[in-house]
Amino acid sequence: MGASSQAGVFGGLNPTEYNASNPLTLFIIQVVIILVICRLLHYPLSLLRQPRVIAEVIGGVLLGPSVMGHIPNFNSTIFPTASMPLLTLVANIGLVFFLFLVGLELDIGLAVKNLRTAGTVAIAGMALPFALGVAVSYGLYRTYHLADSGSNPVSFGLYALFIGVAMAITAFPVLARILTELKLLSTNVGTVVLSAGVTNDIVGWILLALTVALVNASSGIVALWVILCSCGWILFLGFIVRPIFRYAARRSGSLDTGPTQLIMVFTFLVVLVSAFFTSMIGVHPIFGGFLAGMVVPHERVFAVGVTEKIEDIITLLFLPLYFALSGLSTNLGLLDNGITWGYTIAIIVIAMFSKVTAGTLAARVNGLLWRESFTVGMLMSCKGLVELIVLNVGLQAGLLSQRVFTMFVVMALVCTFLTTPLTTLLYPAWYQTKTMLWRRGEINWDGTAVDMPPLPSHRGEVGRPSAETVREGVVPLAPFKVLVTLTRIEAIPGITTFLRVLIPSNISSDHAQALHPSRRLVSEKADSVSTAHRSDALMIHGLKLEELTDRTSALMRATRIEDEDSPLSLRNDPILQSFVSVGRFWDRCRITGAKAIIPDNEFAQYTASTAVDLGSDMVVVPWTMASGADGDFIMSRMVRIVKGLYESAPCDVVVILDRGFDSAAIEHVNKGHNAANWMFAGGGLEGKHHILFPYFGTKDDLEAFKFLKERVFANTDVTATILHQPDFDTDSHDSLLSFTSAYPDRIVIESIESNVTDVSGYILEKAKQEIQSPADFIMLGRETAGATGSWTRMTSPSSSSVVTESTQSNVLGELADRLTSGGVLGSIIVYRAK
Repeated sequence: MGASSQAGVFGGLNPTEYNASNPLTLFIIQVVIILVICRLLHYPLSLLRQPRVIAEVIGGVLLGPSVMGHIPNFNSTIFPTASMPLLTLVANIGLVFFLFLVGLELDIGLAVKNLRTAGTVAIAGMALPFALGVAVSYGLYRTYHLADSGSNPVSFGLYALFIGVAMAITAFPVLARILTELKLLSTNVGTVVLSAGVTNDIVGWILLALTVALVNASSGIVALWVILCSCGWILFLGFIVRPIFRYAARRSGSLDTGPTQLIMVFTFLVVLVSAFFTSMIGVHPIFGGFLAGMVVPHERVFAVGVTEKIEDIITLLFLPLYFALSGLSTNLGLLDNGITWGYTIAIIVIAMFSKVTAGTLAARVNGLLWRESFTVGMLMSCKGLVELIVLNVGLQAGLLSQRVFTMFVVMALVCTFLTTPLTTLLYPAWYQTKTMLWRRGEINWDGTAVDMPPLPSHRGEVGRPSAETVREGVVPLAPFKVLVTLTRIEAIPGITTFLRVLIPSNISSDHAQALHPSRRLVSEKADSVSTAHRSDALMIHGLKLEELTDRTSALMRATRIEDEDSPLSLRNDPILQSFVSVGRFWDRCRITGAKAIIPDNEFAQYTASTAVDLGSDMVVVPWTMASGADGDFIMSRMVRIVKGLYESAPCDVVVILDRGFDSAAIEHVNKGHNAANWMFAGGGLEGKHHILFPYFGTKDDLEAFKFLKERVFANTDVTATILHQPDFDTDSHDSLLSFTSAYPDRIVIESIESNVTDVSGYILEKAKQEIQSPADFIMLGRETAGATGSWTRMTSPSSSSVVTESTQSNVLGELADRLTSGGVLGSIIVYRAK
């Protein structure tokens, strides 16, 4: 390497001039240009819910001869022919590892569990496109291949085989992401498509490997040896390498905690050796990478852990280079006559029609509704990046000319682009809801409700037990169904402390004592509320919300989370484990959990939908305080969640602004008490909680008071001060006095003088006096919290703050914001009525 090559621009070096002894400079320029253009294109396309591969291919097309190639000297300067081998080498290394990720992503168990349906849809979805692809290949072969390949054309049989495979392929990675973004994973459509997609992908890669092997073989006996060696390698990987891999991963603890560095080195060696072997025997090296991904242990968190370690550099750096190369090989200028465009349109129509028709009929045979079946067919027509990889393999193998390659690239882009909008049109959210309710027997197909017996509720509707009838000993207390959103583990202590308050003292395990059977009947007659001991006081469902990112690992978690037996569901989620385990220590309380991996802008809508499915009485949103950049991000996310639930939740919404709700429990432990009692008995100073409740008669206040009266005040560890306005209406005042007279030692009612002008300031000073522990809290109705100032504003129904800005005060209310920043010690609970 000469000194001049290292002299830099001050020594006269031109960074855009390719130098074989120092190719890095121009390579960096190429990479930066490709990544910037792909990212700039991805943003507007993502608004149309298009996968990233669309932007990457279009970016390559723009950089190629179709667009920027018309700029004088652009391609010869930025992408000179001499620099292409290095760019191709790096891109193909990335492609090998990407196919390894594809193999990791495939869940064969899903296809096995739905073998009949998956097999039917996959086989039908490949057979018809393959047959029509063979038919159209005759014209393509005679019109283009014989003319463009010169004296070295491949046989028509191999050409037809490749065209048929290219038509039959379905892009599983892109398909899985579309299903996840459209929230179809848990539907019948999602299950069928995922299962069939796995089968289609595996069969497609086998056929493509066979095609490439036959093309590279110089004779029939050579082709036979290639096929036999390929089969032998698959058996070797499956029966020798896979058991060794699983044993090493288990012994190192990688199955449970993720891969160690040594295991990652072993993984890379398996990928590279497998790619080397398949390349050496005459099959493309990407098949070796794909096979390596298939044999890596998929148990527990291992496959996801491996993916997390390598996915970003592969999908964000190497893969765009590969698709940019595809774009550089795509020349739309070659589609320059009517016959060529006629073939292009025919290819698009055949690809769409054959996939949709075959998938629809196969799904219908398996019992899906017609609209669901059309959706399955539409989704199976997705081509995506797998199709582009197949086309590039065909181009490199000499099966496709650049003209025909361009035709098929256009087909792949059109089919992938249309998948999401047409699926949304065919299978909208309202139809999904209608189908779900119809299958559950809750509605008739015409939409009319099926007569159902009334269900118990805490509100005391007609035909349902109320808290008052429970106190009279008539019926047991109805279970109170609470849905809790979980996003951060820091919220667990505070939310469990709050939920513990909802269990009445006389039915909780730490207040009840064991009784001899002969004494139980007497005890139940003496204490009528103890009849509630027969049913669960609380039915709590924790919904862990995790953001679906562009990462493959997030997609793997999302596609496998629907499997109840999957170890990715609950057992390896520390937030859900911590939350659900609380139920083991509480009597008469049932706690369950589930996990959803979805885009964060759908958190609120998904939570509201879950509340409908569960028949929840209340949605509880813990909002932990944080600072710095992380705090800003959490604030923005929580604002979106709370605002969305205000608009769409079918029940009451309670936001807990946690400011150390359980922190006083640390003092409890220091006194020498058992730590388990602290963790699961509620915390606080001996488990006591004091509530300050400004009550001004708004709708939210009324519902909040019902909630306190029916669910919180039954706990003898709770005391309260209720503030109310002057000139309180007689009925409400008498109702308050009548209720609180039953708790003269625990509840105090105070009236605020009419001459007080700064109401929020008065409440702030009162809160500083009343709230003496982080275990205490202030209960605010959302309408009350949204107003400050005079009594007129405080009581006016129109005073509810309109949520138009992404700030805490505009979501929780100005009063809540003032209390938070005013030095009040306890937490704040904002109650929004249905």
